[in-house]
Amino acid sequence: MITIEPYINIIIALLGLAYPILLQVIARLDEKYESENIATLFKTEWEWKAFRYTLVASLISVFIWSFKFEPLIEIKGLNFLIENSATLLIVLSATLLVISFFFFVGKVLKYYTPYSMIPYLIKGHDTSKSEIKFFPALADLLLLSIRKQQTNISRTLSDFFYSAFRSVREKPDNIPVIYPDQYYDTVYRAIEELSILKEKRNYLLEHRTSGGIWLLGEMQGKEISEKTYLWLWRNLLLAIRYNQDDLIVNHWETCHQYYSYSLPYIHKEYDNTTTSFQVSNQTEVDKRLSERKKFIEFHYALGGLLTYKKRYSCIKRLFSYTQSQPPKYELLPESMQEIFSFYFEVRDPYDRSYTWISHQYPFPELSGISSDGVIKKWIASYMAILFLRQYTIVPYLITMKPQDFPAIPATQGEIKNWIDGLDFFKNLIIEHLENKELLKTLNLEFITQSWCDENDKPYPTAFIDTFKNSLEEAYENNALNLTLSEDKIGQFKDSTKEILESAFQSLNPINNATSISDTDSDKWYVNGQRMLQSKDAFSENPEAHHMEFNSFLGTVAAKSLKEGLSEVFLRKNSKSYLLKPEDLFKAIDLLKVDEKYVIVNFGINLDQFINQIKVPKLSSEAYKKIKIHSFNGSHIVRDSLFILKLSDLPNVTSRPIEDTVIEKYSLEKISDSMNLYCSVLDMNQVSEEIFKENEQNKSEDEIRKSVLLSIIFSIEYKWKRNIEVIQLRQYSEFRQQGIANKLEEIIPLEKEKTSS
Repeated sequence: MITIEPYINIIIALLGLAYPILLQVIARLDEKYESENIATLFKTEWEWKAFRYTLVASLISVFIWSFKFEPLIEIKGLNFLIENSATLLIVLSATLLVISFFFFVGKVLKYYTPYSMIPYLIKGHDTSKSEIKFFPALADLLLLSIRKQQTNISRTLSDFFYSAFRSVREKPDNIPVIYPDQYYDTVYRAIEELSILKEKRNYLLEHRTSGGIWLLGEMQGKEISEKTYLWLWRNLLLAIRYNQDDLIVNHWETCHQYYSYSLPYIHKEYDNTTTSFQVSNQTEVDKRLSERKKFIEFHYALGGLLTYKKRYSCIKRLFSYTQSQPPKYELLPESMQEIFSFYFEVRDPYDRSYTWISHQYPFPELSGISSDGVIKKWIASYMAILFLRQYTIVPYLITMKPQDFPAIPATQGEIKNWIDGLDFFKNLIIEHLENKELLKTLNLEFITQSWCDENDKPYPTAFIDTFKNSLEEAYENNALNLTLSEDKIGQFKDSTKEILESAFQSLNPINNATSISDTDSDKWYVNGQRMLQSKDAFSENPEAHHMEFNSFLGTVAAKSLKEGLSEVFLRKNSKSYLLKPEDLFKAIDLLKVDEKYVIVNFGINLDQFINQIKVPKLSSEAYKKIKIHSFNGSHIVRDSLFILKLSDLPNVTSRPIEDTVIEKYSLEKISDSMNLYCSVLDMNQVSEEIFKENEQNKSEDEIRKSVLLSIIFSIEYKWKRNIEVIQLRQYSEFRQQGIANKLEEIIPLEKEKTSS
């Protein structure tokens, strides 16, 4: 017979301890480490779960035993076990409860001792498939060690985090490094804790966090993601907020080394197997240049932030940091070219590179739509400081020329942008030269007019004035001597041909197939177009985007061709009626015309008459077997129908162009379907006669910066002399057109011909 009382006593005793233990463990863990993550992690341990589950199982077994149930079945040889199953269940559950209790106590002791828990959590992180299961708890321990200045613990954790960040960077992929959010957040919170401390004891941890070593690595050269750049910027904003220049300098020191060793130039490699010696690694070269540009851009923005906060002493420390002798400053420009190139890229009035710079580099106390402009202003102000710094550089190599003028930009647009932006840059320089605190802190007080004269250097403002004059001179010379782009001239010819051939072809429906005698005809002509256009529009790299530069004149010429058609119809009409819309097609009926006639429509919307007024037997092509040919209205003729015999339509022909005109304007025939010619002439290279033809209301300088566009054709409209053309105009109450005719005033065409 099994004695059950000791087991029940054990269960009761542990039950009396269970709830206090369970509650106190969690409460004290939370209180001890000030971390909900550690308490949550403890609840995932199997010892915690096993102790709770065995305790519940023990209580259930006691509950079952207390009912003294009779055996439900009998199995020979197993009756003893069946009859004592409830007792055996208590014995088993009590035994498991005691065992789980001892494991539980061991786990509690491990969690309550930091020197035991930290190695345990690190081992768990290293063996876990999840990167973030143990990470938050370790991060909270790191923050607690910083807060309480437990240097030994923080150093151990610092080594762990260094390895954890490195393992993410070393993943075998070729994409920018993106860490889990908890990694970024840990660095940010660690920097905040370090910033709050007044005493500086943990320099290693400061260097690894604020210095960006965890996020950037050391000499690994992995591409930095936009997300990492964003968190690096947030970390620097913390240092700014807490006035911790040391943390900013830590960042600068790391990045100085990173730029040198992790982002070196990749030199071009040439494929010697081909005769053209193509660059075999151009993609890698371009990618590395882009990475270096982004890295420098980030630190120019940092300089703008420090200038905005007037942290001149911090800027001085950054300016003086180097790791070589003679000194080399990796994150600072060596030439005026670098300074001005970046300044004008940031200042770009079209915002092509930095549309929303406040999202990339937010400044404290700045928000709203105006923040972008303010941020750019302060980055530009930092560039002006870098400009003055060039005067402090003492060349130790023949290639070093810190005060040399930048190269003139390649395109007219860039030159114009630089000219327009130099006045603002000059004003920034003047502000700095008047800022005694800045000059004294950065050791720039020596820059005076007398010092510049003695050392044969241009005074800063004179440097800007001289450079601006050079740009303006280059701009004027380029405007006169721009080379025309053969490709753009080709675009002009192609567009002209397409537009004019289409316009000429649209006249085919009203072109009389029967020839009209010259002796008994009226003739009207529509000729081509010429205009002056800025030469810049036809250059390889235009100053500005010229919309429709290749099609504008062709469109004007096509419009004149169609307006000429409406004008000759107006000139040939023998009688005109002004009619209300509902009477318009009734009037055609009263004219007594049939399929031997034709209707030529200028600007009337036939869909309105078909769908709204619902004129019977009307379509867009015909009215009661009378063909309709529709054209757009013009400023001369609008909302009109012309009715005439098919045999009275005009001859429309494209006349030859005189050889003298072709020679004079260097015309080139561009169409096989019509006599269409065009040319693009540089006004610096035309004859004196052509030059004088275009002098009206234009200065000589303006003319010489232009090209003459010519689209030459001659379209002849030949009509029979004595024909009847009736014009039906649509009345509108919104336009002053006179009094509308009544239907009874309409005279049939045959009757009108007889009466006349």
